[in-house]
Amino acid sequence: MKNIIKKSIIILSIIGLCSCNDFLKETSQDEVIPSTIEDLDQLLAYEGYPRYETQLMPFLDLLDDDVTQYITNNSQKTIVTKYSPLYLWGGRTATTNETMFEDYMNLTNPTDNSPIIEVDSYEKFYKMIAGCNVVIDMIGDVDGEEKTKKRVEGEARILRSFYYFNLVNIYAYPYNAPNAPEGKSAGVPLKLNSTIDQTSIPRSTVAEVYNTIISDVEKGINLLTEVNATGSKFRIGISTAHLLASRYYLFMENWEKVVEHATAVFSAPGNSYSLFDMTNVNYPNAINTGGFPHPFTLNNPEILFFYASEEEHEVVTSDYYAKCFMASDQLRNCYSNEDQRWNGYLCPYGEAGDEKKSSKFARELKFGACLRLSEAYLNRAEAYANLAKIGGNEYFGKALSDLNTIREKRIKNYASQAWTNSTFNNNADNLIENCREERRREFCFEGMRWFDLRRYGMQSFSHRLDESTNPGDEHSVEIGTATPKWMLPIMQHHKESNPALN
Repeated sequence: MKNIIKKSIIILSIIGLCSCNDFLKETSQDEVIPSTIEDLDQLLAYEGYPRYETQLMPFLDLLDDDVTQYITNNSQKTIVTKYSPLYLWGGRTATTNETMFEDYMNLTNPTDNSPIIEVDSYEKFYKMIAGCNVVIDMIGDVDGEEKTKKRVEGEARILRSFYYFNLVNIYAYPYNAPNAPEGKSAGVPLKLNSTIDQTSIPRSTVAEVYNTIISDVEKGINLLTEVNATGSKFRIGISTAHLLASRYYLFMENWEKVVEHATAVFSAPGNSYSLFDMTNVNYPNAINTGGFPHPFTLNNPEILFFYASEEEHEVVTSDYYAKCFMASDQLRNCYSNEDQRWNGYLCPYGEAGDEKKSSKFARELKFGACLRLSEAYLNRAEAYANLAKIGGNEYFGKALSDLNTIREKRIKNYASQAWTNSTFNNNADNLIENCREERRREFCFEGMRWFDLRRYGMQSFSHRLDESTNPGDEHSVEIGTATPKWMLPIMQHHKESNPALN
């Protein structure tokens, strides 16, 4: 195996699955061959984990129904134009979204410091997958403690599962797509070793990709559990692994496994996580010149793992330069008056009506996008609600308990507002719908909503476009129910390098 590694990967300067020849490309003749588990651990940290400056999927916040676009002065026109291929799923008059990312990149950048985001998630994820593949392939060939080897391999497998999960949910139909249930549609290519393949690599089916994801996460959990790897906010641990497993099974609608892994998050060794109590925070009405109590900072006790920069969500945020995008009326209206997430998550920079943007992430952090304990509660609540729907009446109260646990940490004076069976007339469908609404309130502008809308059935909605300050110049573009626009395009240069993607 080590000889194969020497010939094929040597230096990790990997640009992704653009073609089989390019998947693992050397840019130096200097050989750097890991010989100890400490070497592999470092390699994983630099090539398998996301680096803090990397944007992974920053365009997702512009795609869903939580965002709307507005314009208040003519200087914003260039910003509207720049982001329109993303915000309008291909453009105002586009019949497909096939060139939406190329169109975005080819447009002139605004001159007012508006953020320019990275849109080639395909390249980003496959580069980190390649780093994980090297670690997994070499784990048996390096010297070092067996305990450390198991931890490093476990982390690599969990990371690889996370990257493939995101890839298949960006570039393929959802697992439960109406026209291809149980993953019978085309997914993404599976590259699970570090050798160079001279042939084109076709897309595996969605089901095959999910099978790989599940295999990796289950093996990773077993390895991390064997060595009691508790992890940290910057390294994968047992709790984070179980949380991701609960997410994967949720998207596959395997409700029993969702419950199993979400429950394991709370009982994992070394778990010191707790929900952040927003009801005790005195949120101002607006972000002013500093000191705003952003909820997702290093000392937040519910954050399990940071996986991307705060720039991951900077297109819709409350900084001076973030213009033209804000929370949609539909999102804003789903919060009650005493819900602290209204000010904590959606506080405007100023009091003016044209400055109501989101403010979740503090800009002083290198990392912002994260996995949180609240997801374990909400994943399990949705699973319980669906189990109640298929006849498990005992699960109704369990779902309510998880929902109330979240809400009592988010809504002031909640004791008098707690949800009960009668709140939903003992109707499981009503409960499921409210699970989804609570998930929307909790995870707005974290890239989660787009993925959720896909698995809910890809129901059509519209994005409104302002093109000038003159009344009547607004237009709407509709995505359509279960249309191909719900599956984002792999950029053309990757298809040219790997014809099997076409």
